[in-house]
Amino acid sequence: MTTLVFGHKSPDTDSTCSAIIWAWFLSHHEPGAAEPRLLGTPNTEAQFVLKRWGFEMPPIIEDVTEGQPVVIVDTNNPAELPASINKADIRAIIDHHKLVPGLETRGPIEVTIRPVACTATLMWQLMGGHGGHAPAGIKGLALSCILSDTLEFRSPTTTPIDRQVAEHLAAELGVDIPSYAAEMFAAKSDVSRFS
Repeated sequence: MTTLVFGHKSPDTDSTCSAIIWAWFLSHHEPGAAEPRLLGTPNTEAQFVLKRWGFEMPPIIEDVTEGQPVVIVDTNNPAELPASINKADIRAIIDHHKLVPGLETRGPIEVTIRPVACTATLMWQLMGGHGGHAPAGIKGLALSCILSDTLEFRSPTTTPIDRQVAEHLAAELGVDIPSYAAEMFAAKSDVSRFS
């Protein structure tokens, strides 16, 4: 059964794109092994990033079925996850937030929570050398996540690791960080779709 990878119910750039990044990574080892999902409509910045790097918005799901294999990214808080999450087969949690009680698993799982500013930074560490094989789009999503969650390195949660990974990805992609971050933040502040 295909593993579903998703983040929290209010998908920002990190939650949206980290699901795509990790689904790519799992399927890189075993084709078709994983697919990204969303638990809501992503914010305008995330939508801009998806379009910029050539990705369709993943399907939105309301809940999970019993026994469905899942990987949770960018949260570990049951309140931010589907109502039936404890009936799913949680295979892994990858996060950078504080640990919140309430999730139940069928057995031992991989849980990785590290004090970095962004889930994509953590994923890049976990991928090791495999990140170098990632297509440009996946690298672009990772860069976007880091710039979003660190507010272009201005957030006090920014670590040297976040900056190092972002600068490495930007150099590989030929992206000017200040210019691209300005485009992202402009997209995030776009209120034209609201009444």
